[in-house]
Amino acid sequence: MIYATQAFFLRMVAASRDMVLWVHKLEGWISMDNTEQADMAQVPNGVEPSRSLINRIRTSYRLALRRAPNPEDSALWSMIGAKQADIHNALMSEDLDALRSLLSAPRHTNLYYGVDNLAKDVIAMDPSDTWKGAGKAYLSKIEDLLVSLGGRAVFNPEGGARYPDKTGPAPEALDKYLRAVEQQMGVELKFPNPFEGELGLQTSRGTASERAIQAIYQACLARRYASSSCIEIGGGTGRTAYYGYCMGLEYTIIDLPMTIVGQALFLAGSLGEDAIWMVGDSEPRGHRIALLPPSELNTIGPVDVVINVDSLTEMGEKTATEYIRWISENAAAFLSINHEANLFTVKNVCQALCPASIRSRSPYWLRPGYVEEVFSFSKENQQALVAVYRSTSWRITSPLRKLASLFR
Repeated sequence: MIYATQAFFLRMVAASRDMVLWVHKLEGWISMDNTEQADMAQVPNGVEPSRSLINRIRTSYRLALRRAPNPEDSALWSMIGAKQADIHNALMSEDLDALRSLLSAPRHTNLYYGVDNLAKDVIAMDPSDTWKGAGKAYLSKIEDLLVSLGGRAVFNPEGGARYPDKTGPAPEALDKYLRAVEQQMGVELKFPNPFEGELGLQTSRGTASERAIQAIYQACLARRYASSSCIEIGGGTGRTAYYGYCMGLEYTIIDLPMTIVGQALFLAGSLGEDAIWMVGDSEPRGHRIALLPPSELNTIGPVDVVINVDSLTEMGEKTATEYIRWISENAAAFLSINHEANLFTVKNVCQALCPASIRSRSPYWLRPGYVEEVFSFSKENQQALVAVYRSTSWRITSPLRKLASLFR
């Protein structure tokens, strides 16, 4: 696990400078005129959480901690926990006003360390203002998002009718991109900014952080496989849950008690306090986003899809295996977006539990070094897909074979 911790530090440094590196990568082939705005911005003011929300968060945290202490097989999360000791102590204290003050300014704490760049130690890694020049790179990320969603054709450097000169299409106006992304989502596109100090691309729909751009794609991916319900294991700040909820999914996050604190703040600040449900809440859940510790996983029935992003390979292998075992017994599909830089991979664990699982595997659209995989553990699904491939009635089954290939 020492290797995993070192690798994590390297990725955190890389993430904090990711957009700056994109600027250098794109120099020489991006050309924008003065009408195409790509200005960076820093959110000037945040949303102050109410005392009632802070009290709910504190109650839930204490209860979740008793039911689901942090895993002991991950040196990484032990290290992060040490950085969050001041927040833990405040959550265990009876001073509600002091806790409210601390949670009102995440950029001055390490609440989001390990899940978002809005953490004081991550910010300290790059104290300069180089982020201000990353606007074109962010615009390119949104263009990549649009291509990944199918709203714009993939550039082919070999040419073709679209690209007779073998040169990529010129960037278009930001608002045009956002309208096209919104069309692919099928709901109104917004970038909620409940926290002061968040960095991102200035748009007419809010400040678009790099994490928000990725969350849109991940929510759209989950919706492709979910008729109604989705569980996210390791939900980060809660951005993917935000977009999934807006798209109509019944959304549940399973996460560590401290991470749930951050998710509750983000989602309540973005959707309203009534949009979330945590252990300890007295009201029925209804259709609210549930933020649950791992101890509650076995209280959840079958689900359409489980999604995990940049999380399982950061856990201990024992913990990751326990999650995947539950997924194999309760989910129709499992979507994984993870790197393979640590001691085990998601593919290894899934195949150890279910060698015949049908899956797709491809590079992740929006972050180099990450793999996007789809697993299906259902024997019924596997038998149906095998039958499609073995059929000799080509005219009938050819379209089905193409569909089935998505699960390979």
